[in-house]
Amino acid sequence: MYRPRTLLAYLRDLVLLRSRRYLGHSPAGGAMVALLLGFIAVAVATGIAADSQGRGVFADLHEAFSNLSFILVIAHLAGVALASFAHRENLPRAMVTGRKRPD
Repeated sequence: MYRPRTLLAYLRDLVLLRSRRYLGHSPAGGAMVALLLGFIAVAVATGIAADSQGRGVFADLHEAFSNLSFILVIAHLAGVALASFAHRENLPRAMVTGRKRPD
């Protein structure tokens, strides 16, 4: 995890196609992992609570966090595509194999 200032600077530089390349998760990648894990955990917890209590506040929270998680997944895919383009590398392949070119 990186400081918010580092994250924002990385995102700015990524959009300008001049961001630093990381062998591990970039500041945006690390933040996205934390967000996805957190939102999915809340979606699961509220889903379990809603299932035991029926329709109510937990069901509404579950629906909201499920929808937000889906939006985060779309944002993640867009970010991977942008970073792959900016750094001229196949990040999906690196996610599967666990290997990136060392540069």
